[in-house]
Amino acid sequence: MKNNPLFFFSIAVFGLASCNDEPPLVLDGSIPVISKLENTSQIEPYNGQAIPSDWNSVRFSFNTGDPEGIQEVEINIKPVFENQLQSQYADQFELLNTNQIFNDDRVDPKINLTFGREELNFDAYSIEWTGIYSVAELPVLAGPYEVQVNAMDVNGNKTSTLDSTGYQTTVFIERWYAPLIYQPHGLPSVVSGTSGEMLALEGGILKTEDAASSPLKFVWIKLVDKDVIDDYKENADQTVFEERVWGESTTFEKSGEQLTSEVELSFNELFETDPILLPDSQNNLILVVWAEDEAGNISRKTFPIEVN
Repeated sequence: MKNNPLFFFSIAVFGLASCNDEPPLVLDGSIPVISKLENTSQIEPYNGQAIPSDWNSVRFSFNTGDPEGIQEVEINIKPVFENQLQSQYADQFELLNTNQIFNDDRVDPKINLTFGREELNFDAYSIEWTGIYSVAELPVLAGPYEVQVNAMDVNGNKTSTLDSTGYQTTVFIERWYAPLIYQPHGLPSVVSGTSGEMLALEGGILKTEDAASSPLKFVWIKLVDKDVIDDYKENADQTVFEERVWGESTTFEKSGEQLTSEVELSFNELFETDPILLPDSQNNLILVVWAEDEAGNISRKTFPIEVN
């Protein structure tokens, strides 16, 4: 076979072209995933979690993951009711409202994160409203707050609560200066009653003796088929059998009969003139009690009701 210079030249050109070919650009269209930590049962805070009055923070436990690497994580806490702080006590309290962004530009003494990794764990991290790491200057109002967690990968793909790719939940911050909704100690956790008869419930609502406590202003009680965390919304997925309102709310567009006391109210006293009758269509119900004071602190408690 004769050597053909043109043949060898073609092979050389082809080989050179092959060496210069860049790999095809692969677009990253995936977004980070926010999930529970390994060996835990759920993301914290979980939906409807009550933050006890002896805590001074919202505690977080979750994982963010993305194959290309996590570049930024954002945690936002804001009040459900932005009009909650509208009273003569406005200079004595504040609403918890903070947006925390974690990336390479942030130095946080409470957590050490290396961005660009495929996974970042937030384990026992807290956003506090007292102490040296407090995000608040005044006592925070008790009540419901919305928590949002979002993440962005190194290519700029972001989660969003609007399309449910981020994490969103509602928590209730309890404070010792907020209205106390209680039952006497030693009573069964489930309240029993008979269909067609009046609901009898021991206990009531108290203005506590804390110096920051203010007079009771509003009480909203309803008997429902299930506990729904956003039951304050008009379109909540919940059947309401009975509903009673006393006083006037700052946050809800609700008002009713004048409260008989601004310090202490018993359930039996509230139901004396307008009793709640137990229906015969349901065996297990929930009594939801909302209470609000003059400063805007909101408390919420539920009582399981067994109808015989």
